[in-house]
Amino acid sequence: MFQIFKPGTKFDIVGKQKILLIFSALLVTASIVLVATKGLNYGIDFKGGSDIILKFKKDVTNQDVREAASRIGFEDASVQAFGPAEDNQFLVQTKEVSVMNETKLDAVAAALTALGSTDAKEDMWDINQPDRVDVSFPSEIDPKTLVSSMEGIGFKAVEAEKVTRGTGNNYVIRFRSLGAKVQEGFAKEMPDAFDPSTGLSRMETVGARVGGQLREDGITSLLLSLLAILIYIAIRFDIRYAPGAVLALFHDVAISMGIISLFQMEVSLPTLASILTIVGYSLNDTIVVFDRIRENYTAGRGGSDLRSIINTSLNETLNRTIITSMTTFLAVIVIVWLGSGLIQSFATTLLIGIVVGTYSSLFIASPVLIVMDRWVQNQQAAKKLRQSQSPTIEPSPEV
Repeated sequence: MFQIFKPGTKFDIVGKQKILLIFSALLVTASIVLVATKGLNYGIDFKGGSDIILKFKKDVTNQDVREAASRIGFEDASVQAFGPAEDNQFLVQTKEVSVMNETKLDAVAAALTALGSTDAKEDMWDINQPDRVDVSFPSEIDPKTLVSSMEGIGFKAVEAEKVTRGTGNNYVIRFRSLGAKVQEGFAKEMPDAFDPSTGLSRMETVGARVGGQLREDGITSLLLSLLAILIYIAIRFDIRYAPGAVLALFHDVAISMGIISLFQMEVSLPTLASILTIVGYSLNDTIVVFDRIRENYTAGRGGSDLRSIINTSLNETLNRTIITSMTTFLAVIVIVWLGSGLIQSFATTLLIGIVVGTYSSLFIASPVLIVMDRWVQNQQAAKKLRQSQSPTIEPSPEV
C-alpha cells in the first residue's frame, strides 16, 4: 500500500495545538472581516437578474458584445467568454428580468391615468408577472389606443386585449419578453455575427424577491446542517466530541467564504452546493479521526493520557487523510482547469474547501476535544466537591 509517511511516524501534532488554534483564529477573524467589509459578489441566483448565453457565428470580442448590449438597453451588463474559445459563446449578466420593471412603472401608470384609468400603480403590475399590466377603465377603450400609449413611452411589440374579469372594462397589456428583446436587439446591432434563431443558447431569470428568498434559505440550510451535525456527533460519540467537529466545520466555511470574498468570486447556488459539500467532506474526515481516537481510548493504546492517545490516532490516520485529500484534489483541479461556467465555479470553491477541510480535521477538531475533555472533568470534579461538602442532616432522636 502506498504511504507518504512511514509506519511508526510520531509527529507531535497535539503539541502544536496552541500555535495552530491561534493561526486558525486569525484566519477566521480575517475572513469574517473580509465578508463584513468587502462583501460577497452575489450572482443572479441571490440578487436577481438574468443570465443570458449568446452564441455568435464568427469571432467577436467581449467589448463588441458589451457595446452592443449597452445600445440595446442593458447598460449594466457584464460580459465574459463562456466555454471553449472556438464556440464563440458569451455569458451576459444583467439585473433586468423583463422589459418592464419598477423604474418604468411610474411612466406606464401616468400614461394609463391620462387615458382615464383610476387604478393605483401598485395594483396594475406584479413583480412576479413582470411582462404584463392589468388595468381597468370606467368606460370601454380601444386596445389599439393602449398599444399606442405604451409605444409612445418607448415600449415595442406591445399587445393589449380586453378580458372578462368581474365587472367593468378590464384590460391586459402584454410586453414582449426579455428573450425577444435580446434576439431582436443583437440581430440588429450585430447582423453579421448573430443569428436570432440560434444565437440565444440559454436564458435564466430570477426576480429580486426570489433571489433574496433563496439567499435566506441558503443561510438557513447551512445553519440547520451545522445544528444537525452537532446533535449527530453528540449521539454517536460523546458531547465532548461535538463542539470540535462543529467548530472545525465553521472554520472551513468561514475561511472558504473569506477567500471567495477576497477574490470576489461569484456566489451562486452552485457555490452554496459546494459549501455544503465541503461540510460533508470535512465531517467525513473528522469522523474517521474521531473513530480512531475512540478505538485507541477504549483499547488503551497510545497511553493513558488523552493527549497521547489523540497524537497517536492522528499519526495513524495521517496517511489515509492526506492520500484521500490528494486524490480528490487532483480530480477537482482537472475540473477547474478544463471546466467552465457553473461547474468551474463549483469546483473552485470545492478546491478551497478540500485544503481547509483537511487542515481542520487534523489540527482543529482534535485539539478542541482536549479542551472539552478538560472542561467535562472540571465539571465532574466540581460536582463531586459540592456533594462532599453538602451538609448531612442527622435524624432526630425518638422521644
